[in-house]
Amino acid sequence: MTWRWWMTLLVIAAVLFLIGCIPVGGDVRYGEGGLTVKAKIGLLRLQLLPKTKKKQKKQKKAAAKKPKKPAEPKPKGDKKRSIQLGGIDGILQILELVSDTLGDLRRKLRVDALMLHVTFNGSDPAQAAMNYGRAWAVIGAVTPTLERLFVIKKRDIQPILDYNETEMKAEAHLILTITIGRILSLACKAGFRGLGILKELKKGGAANESSSV
Repeated sequence: MTWRWWMTLLVIAAVLFLIGCIPVGGDVRYGEGGLTVKAKIGLLRLQLLPKTKKKQKKQKKAAAKKPKKPAEPKPKGDKKRSIQLGGIDGILQILELVSDTLGDLRRKLRVDALMLHVTFNGSDPAQAAMNYGRAWAVIGAVTPTLERLFVIKKRDIQPILDYNETEMKAEAHLILTITIGRILSLACKAGFRGLGILKELKKGGAANESSSV
């Protein structure tokens, strides 16, 4: 059986499909131990913060070995023309593009875990009780919006009133996931729209220059 060209296309399409299904995201924790940030690619977990001791030592050695370059004098004259953004219309178009992209991202981004615990201390019992009640009111108002914008699999948001504590504490955990395919589709969509906006802005800038001459 000879290998056909369409078989090659099927293999390439299958590989691209599998790559597009790989989940990527982030895992952020905050608590008594400080801030911890990890990036996840499939089953891999890469710790970004806090940096490991090995990475810190390598960065210190690289900074010590790297010679400092003398500052180069800035050339005088021949100032580059600033890129015209098309005034208010151009700025509004760019803002609309950013808003649309974020809207698409919200619908495609999955929140695997969202945990936020805020502990109010007992240094001022009356104020702590008021803050505790206000916190529940805020949670009741914000939760429906979060569930409408994101797909949240596990949610645990609550205030805690502990008169035995001497200071206010906060503990948070957030896990976000999105597939590579969805990222690429959003990037392509935003890129094509961005190129169209840039072309319109360039045409508008050229027209303004020709009319002013």
